[in-house]
Amino acid sequence: MKLLRCLIAALAICLVAMPAFTTPVQANGDITLSPTEGCVGDKLTVNGESFRSGETVRVYYDDVLQDSTRAYYGDRCPHGFFTVSFTIPEGCQGYHEVYAEDTSGTSATARFKVNPGIALDTKSGHAGDNVTVTGGGFPCSGNGINIRYYLDNDSYVDFPVTAEADEDGSWEENFSIPASAKGAHTIDAYYNNDTHTLSQVREASFEVQPEITLNPDSGCAGDIIAVSGAGFEAADDIELRYDHQKFGEYHADEYGSWGEVSFTIPSGARGSHVIEAFHGGSIVAIVSATFTLGPGIALQPATSLSSPGHAGQTFSVTGKSFDPNVAVNVSYQNKTTTVFVDADGNLPAVTFIAQGKHGEQYINASYEGNSARSAVFYMEGTPPDEPTLNSPIDARTGFFGSFRRGICPTFKWSNVTDPSGIASYDLQIYHGGNSTISIPVPIKAISFQGDIVAYSLSEEYALAYGSYYWKVRAIDGAGNEGNWTEAKSFHAGFLPQWAMITIAAGLLLVVILVGIFIMRRRGYYYYE
Repeated sequence: MKLLRCLIAALAICLVAMPAFTTPVQANGDITLSPTEGCVGDKLTVNGESFRSGETVRVYYDDVLQDSTRAYYGDRCPHGFFTVSFTIPEGCQGYHEVYAEDTSGTSATARFKVNPGIALDTKSGHAGDNVTVTGGGFPCSGNGINIRYYLDNDSYVDFPVTAEADEDGSWEENFSIPASAKGAHTIDAYYNNDTHTLSQVREASFEVQPEITLNPDSGCAGDIIAVSGAGFEAADDIELRYDHQKFGEYHADEYGSWGEVSFTIPSGARGSHVIEAFHGGSIVAIVSATFTLGPGIALQPATSLSSPGHAGQTFSVTGKSFDPNVAVNVSYQNKTTTVFVDADGNLPAVTFIAQGKHGEQYINASYEGNSARSAVFYMEGTPPDEPTLNSPIDARTGFFGSFRRGICPTFKWSNVTDPSGIASYDLQIYHGGNSTISIPVPIKAISFQGDIVAYSLSEEYALAYGSYYWKVRAIDGAGNEGNWTEAKSFHAGFLPQWAMITIAAGLLLVVILVGIFIMRRRGYYYYE
């Protein structure tokens, strides 16, 4: 009986203890990462299980919430599973914690390894393009970073990064794609100025595409342009065509570059014309560029800075690539002539006589609100030679002159010749101090005595008695002013005005005295 009571007591104790054993205990979940390492910007997938089904699970990366989702029941995962994906944010090289927790406190942790890597703002382009490289996952505040661009499997160019990585291991740099052959080129980076770290950095790839460059890419018939190419196959043979007509060929170097090839734009209709590059004798163009042909005028004969024209020269203006059958106004200086373009867009010749000041003179052509490219007549800028002064030189000129107007001497100097002709002379007379007379002498105001030019001073500039200096310079038809001659002296008049008055008064007095004397003598004889 005692044994029975012991058994009953033991059973009671067990019944009382059973609820304690059935009370749930907080469980740990489990997460796996795919992948377990990578670079900033990669997609990371977090798979979780053994979380409480139906509850919200929050996923953190370095304590920063990335996403949340609900855990579900599953055939293989009856305890609650979830899947979350997010992009790896900026962070330094090394391990970073991924943490998941549901609302009941079930949690799990995993580690993700960040490796350095680079990315490009564009994956293809041409040699010479500016490309932005961004780096992420580098050592925090790391320095000694360099970009390496591979020209081929063996050759490369390094570009130092001007800034160090920031506190998150990120940096950005721009560089220009060097001359390199067509195809994919690897771009890599290393840090701490240690090329051994190249293997730790995820590289990028840039696809170089062929390109033709025209300089310039617009103009007129007769213009000479430079055609060059880059990004072609290494050592490729290139044939060039303008509107399907071959005009040149070139051999690309080891980096796929060639040129510059000079080409004179032929006559053609206004608008776009195609320049193509072909591989050898193939019928399919590798790449093309467009030249825009516009209307323009030209001069015959042509002038230039080294071979200018001169005043009085006759020249003609012609034009090409105009719209057919339109009326064109051709203007030079203050003269405008209207002519009609033919059916082929050619402007017939318009003749002008060169005139005006030395330097660049523009000839313009316009029609129906459009303007053709101007032509330039270069007027010569060489000044005429110095004349040689003839007279008066160190001599007196004039006698008494006029009591009212003064003395008007005649000046003589040698005639000067010039391609633009002599338009005028400048005569300058000065009389001590700042007393200077400047006289423009037009050709019509002078007379020619063989090779000698003579100019008589007008009454407007009549000179008073005294000593003077004079000099001359020539001005040609293009407005070029020659050098002044060396000044020479002369004396205006033989006597000053007061002397002339004194002599006249003295002579008058003598006449009067003689008259008185004669009158008295006659009276004396009369009385005797």
